Formats: sequence, C-alpha cells, structure tokens
Amino acid sequence: MHKASNQIIFWILIFVFLNLVFGSKWGDYSNSFYYTSMLMPVALATSYFFNLFLVPKYLSKGQHFKFGLYTVYTIIVSVFLSAVVSIISFIILADLNWNDMNPVVADLFQLGIIIYFVAILFSFIHVYSSDKKNRTELHILEADNEKNLQKTISVRSNRKTISINISEIIYIESLADYVKVHTENEVVVTKEKISNLAYTLPNWFVRIHRSFLIDQNRLNSYGHDYVEVNSTKLPLGRKYKKEALSKFQARNVG
Repeated sequence: MHKASNQIIFWILIFVFLNLVFGSKWGDYSNSFYYTSMLMPVALATSYFFNLFLVPKYLSKGQHFKFGLYTVYTIIVSVFLSAVVSIISFIILADLNWNDMNPVVADLFQLGIIIYFVAILFSFIHVYSSDKKNRTELHILEADNEKNLQKTISVRSNRKTISINISEIIYIESLADYVKVHTENEVVVTKEKISNLAYTLPNWFVRIHRSFLIDQNRLNSYGHDYVEVNSTKLPLGRKYKKEALSKFQARNVG
C-alpha cells in the first residue's frame, strides 16, 4: 500500500512537471493539460515496461544484447506513440496550424528524451526503493540469525544477574509486575518485561497470550483456546492466536 501511494505521488508530480513545461512553452496551460493527459499513458507504459519487464527479464539476468535490442524497440514504439499524440494535438489543440504547435511537441526527438528521462527517473526510484527494502530484510534476517545462535540470556533476579540456558526454558509467564521464567530445573523470577524477552529470544519462542511465551518445540498439543506445553495447559489469547497457529502449522507442531 505504501509503495503504491509513493508511485501515485510520483506520477502526479511528473504530470504537474510536464504540464508546467508544455504550458510555459505554449503559453496556454489548458491545452498543455490536455496534451499532457494524452502523453501520460505513453510515459507510464514505457516506464513500467522498461522497469518491470526489460530490466528483470534481461538486464538482471545478464542478457545485455537482448536488453539493448528490446530497449531500442521500446524507444521506437514510444516515439511512434508520441508522434500519434503530436498528430492528435496538431489536429485538435493547434487546429491544424503548425505555428501554434508547442516547439517541444513538434520535436519528436525532444519528446523521446522527455519520456526516457521520466522512465530513467522512475527506474532510479524503483531501484532505490528495492535496495532499501532488501537492506531492511537483510538486517532483519541477520538479527534473527544472531538471536537463533545465542545459547543463553541474562536477567536480573534478586539483585543478581542470572544466566539462563535457552534450551532449558519451557515457557515464560508474566504476572502483575514481574515475570516467571519456567525452566527444566527452576523458576526464575525477574522484573524483565515479557515483550523484551520475546524480542530477545530465538524465533521458536512464540507469544500465545499477553501473559505467556512458550518454546514451541516443547508444545504437545493445542486447541482453539489453549496450548499444552510439557503437560501444562496454557491459555491461547485471541490477539496472538492467528500468528501462533500459523507458526505451529509451519513447523508441523501438534
């Protein structure tokens, strides 16, 4: 949704920019508006075909000859379509008077440059957005991998820092103002927040309730409103149910 809204804003800005360019040359912003409206589909089609078809299908796969060849074909087609738009504007907007034509509109070479400037600008923004998204996803994967590799967590309990072996944690229970970490050998009471522990622990720890966080590898069974961990029944909260069940099913738990 965010990506779509950014593209809409981009094309609105391009429309305004072209309208101002043609309007300032023509001295008539109403005719410029109509001409830009006719030219925009050509710019849109060229940009999306170039960026969403030619680049991923040929350039990204190292097929440079085909990419160059089809880019030339695309230029020819887009210039032809621009010529069609110019002819229509010559008939309708200039009333068959060549002297009333916008010099930019009459020059197909300039029109081609304008359209490919728009296409390249769109390509730059598209590549930048994709790179930013990939970097974010990579950062998340690296953070998840780092969490999954850790062996212990440290919490404050009774004014001491205690190291807990992650593999021994069965589930974590949040009460009024403290948290109980239920392990194989003991129950550690700490002031840590369950949300902080959920963020720190590896991905196989699943939040099933606002008060419970479990190691899904220890899950015996589950129902529509409960889970059973090491023979202990725990409630399955409505808020966390969908995500929890999705993770259980992905790991074929239960």
